[in-house]
Amino acid sequence: MKENDLSGQRFGAVTVICRSDKRAPRGARTVPLWECRCDCGALTYKATDKLKDSCVSMCEACAAKYATQRMRNEAGYTDGTQISKLQSDRSNVNNSSGARGVYFDRRSGKWRARLRFKGKLMDFGTFTNIEDAINARKEAEKEYYEPLLK
Repeated sequence: MKENDLSGQRFGAVTVICRSDKRAPRGARTVPLWECRCDCGALTYKATDKLKDSCVSMCEACAAKYATQRMRNEAGYTDGTQISKLQSDRSNVNNSSGARGVYFDRRSGKWRARLRFKGKLMDFGTFTNIEDAINARKEAEKEYYEPLLK
């Protein structure tokens, strides 16, 4: 039985170029592969059943990026920041100060206030007094977190 020619057809992020000589295992048998070009320009080889599944109709590099982005979306990330973490008051288990983003810097002998936002680590200074460091962190949270939470 001759398979339909899929050349020139588009599936997901790939366009079929031609039927390849390559084959892929499917249990005890093998199936023919189609040579395809991904939107990113990479060549990839797909079986007919995989072409019709839009989640895998892309090259491996694009599939990895897609999976990472999908996991980040499901985890509640917006612009590189996980919203559920912003709303939580819980500090890390290894936090000795009791306040999120405040730690004791042994090198300087002072308390340091930091904040990670949109994938960037921001430093708000070192303080002799822990209360000053906590206040600096809380002010930074108001400035950076509140607009995103609204």
